[in-house]
Amino acid sequence: MRNAHCPICGQSSTTVLQLRFGAKMQLPTDVEVRHCAHDNFLFVTGGRQSDYDAYYAAVANDTVHQEVAVGAVRSPISILQKDHLVAALDGEPAPRSVLDFGCGEASLLVELATHFPSSRFVGFDPGPAASKGSRKAAALGLDNLSIAGLEASARGAPYDLVIASHVIEHVIDFDMLTLLHDLVTEDGLLYVEVPNPLKYAAYERREFLYYFDRLHVNHFTPQALAGLLGRYGFGAVKHFEYAFPYRDDGQFPALGMLFRKGLSGDDLVSPSLLDEAQGYIRQEKARAKTVAGQLETFEGILVWGAGDNFRRSVENGGPLANCRNMVVLDRRPGEVTVGDVRRPTVDPRTGVQSCDWPVVATVSEARSEIGRQLAEIDPARRLIFI
Repeated sequence: MRNAHCPICGQSSTTVLQLRFGAKMQLPTDVEVRHCAHDNFLFVTGGRQSDYDAYYAAVANDTVHQEVAVGAVRSPISILQKDHLVAALDGEPAPRSVLDFGCGEASLLVELATHFPSSRFVGFDPGPAASKGSRKAAALGLDNLSIAGLEASARGAPYDLVIASHVIEHVIDFDMLTLLHDLVTEDGLLYVEVPNPLKYAAYERREFLYYFDRLHVNHFTPQALAGLLGRYGFGAVKHFEYAFPYRDDGQFPALGMLFRKGLSGDDLVSPSLLDEAQGYIRQEKARAKTVAGQLETFEGILVWGAGDNFRRSVENGGPLANCRNMVVLDRRPGEVTVGDVRRPTVDPRTGVQSCDWPVVATVSEARSEIGRQLAEIDPARRLIFI
C-alpha cells in the first residue's frame, strides 16, 4: 500500500489535502494528497496497485472521448493529441511500429494510424473499452491497427514508439515502467501525456476540487516526470503544454513529454507545484463559498448523485459542507455521511415527486441524461450543476 513516503525518491512528504470517499470496489476511501519537495510532485496515499488493477479491468474509464465526440467515431480530443504528438516527433524518423499502452477505445491510435498509413499500430488496454477500439478500427478500415492483449503486445516488441497517454497518473506501482522500457527499441521513444497540475487553477471545473480524487494518484510537473522516467532509463527530449476540449465545454490542461531510451537527460526545474496546488485549493474554497451562498437562498435542496464529486462537496469547505436541508438522490439504495449525520439516499423519482426543492447535480458524466430524466419527472423543476 502506498504510504507517506514519495513513490519516486522515497523521501518524506507533507500533507496538502485530506479526502474521504464512499465504498467503490476495493479502492481506498480515506486518502491524502501529499507533496514531495525533492521531486516537485504531488501524490495520493492509501491505495494498492492490485485493487486499482481490478477496478480498471472492470470499468470503462474512457467515456470523455464519447461525450466530446457526441456520437462521432473520431474524437476531437484525439485529433488534437495527434497534432501535438506529430509536431513533437518533427525531426525524428517516422515510427514504423507503435504501441499505445492503455489505449482505451484507441481514439488516439485511430488518428495516428490514419496519419502514418505505412506504420504498424498496436493498442493494449486492460479494461472493457478495448473491444470498442477493435470495432472502431474495423469500421474505419484501418488494417494497420490492431488491439491485442498484454502478452500479444509484448510479442510484437520492440516498438519504435510507445505511448502512455493519461495512464501514469493512475499508477500506484511505478515498476510497470520497467515493462515499457523493455518494449521500446534501443534509442526508441516513449511519449507520456498526463494532466498538467501547474494549470489546474487556470482551467476551473464546475465540480469542487475536481482535479484531486482517488483515481488520479499522481500529479506530475515536467521536473517530476523527467526524474521518474530517468530512473527507468529514459531521458527527456522535449515537453509541451496544451489544453483539449472537455465534457463540460471547457478545456482540460495537459502535459506532453517525449523521452528517448538510453538518453541521459538534463535535470528539469519546474515552478513550485505546492504553491500552485495551494493556490488552486484557495480558489476552489472561495468559489464554493459563493455557490453555497446561492444555495442558502433555498429552503432546501435535492442533491442528485452520491458519488465522489458529492463527497468532495460536503467536506473541505465545499459548497454543500454547511447545507442545512438536503435530500440525497441516488438510484443505488444506501446512505451517506455528511459531517456526523448519516442520511439515507432516495430514488430520484420518489424524491422529486415528494419535495419541490431545486435539484443540485454533483455528477460529471451524462449531465444531459440527468436533465432528460428530471424533465420526465417534473419539466418545471430547476436543475443546478455544481
